[in-house]
Amino acid sequence: MADLISKLDELDKKLVILLQESFPLVLRPFQKLGKELGLSEEEVISRIKRLKSLGIIKRIGPIYNPDASGFKRTLIGISAPEGKLKKIVEIINSFKEVTHNYLRKDDIYNLWFTLICPTQRRSDEIIRTIKERSGIKAVVNLPTIKMIKIKTVFKP
Repeated sequence: MADLISKLDELDKKLVILLQESFPLVLRPFQKLGKELGLSEEEVISRIKRLKSLGIIKRIGPIYNPDASGFKRTLIGISAPEGKLKKIVEIINSFKEVTHNYLRKDDIYNLWFTLICPTQRRSDEIIRTIKERSGIKAVVNLPTIKMIKIKTVFKP
């Protein structure tokens, strides 16, 4: 991650924070962000595309309450060997239902990710597919029982 952060200039860092904390709900949000950053709308869009290609931004979109829609949310832990980590992350990130993932190197389950799916069946199908494609056997599935929302802002 530090390697990725080194590819960001100060405007990239400010843009990432603005996208997380104060995305403008206007007709031309990237134009408004550009005015705040001293950039054109096209420059903001270009920077976002670059940040997305680097894997710093996965998606830009609303955060909704999946429970109110009947969706199922779960946290998954995988014991991923160091040598297969990149491939396994690519497999995990190929599913649009994955909201984010992170490493915990000091745990037997060193790779964690969250899933939000319309049905339990879809969640089970994704977990099964990830296990099959990655060859991983050690998986822990921790479905949400009670939602506690903590705001997290990633500051590069």
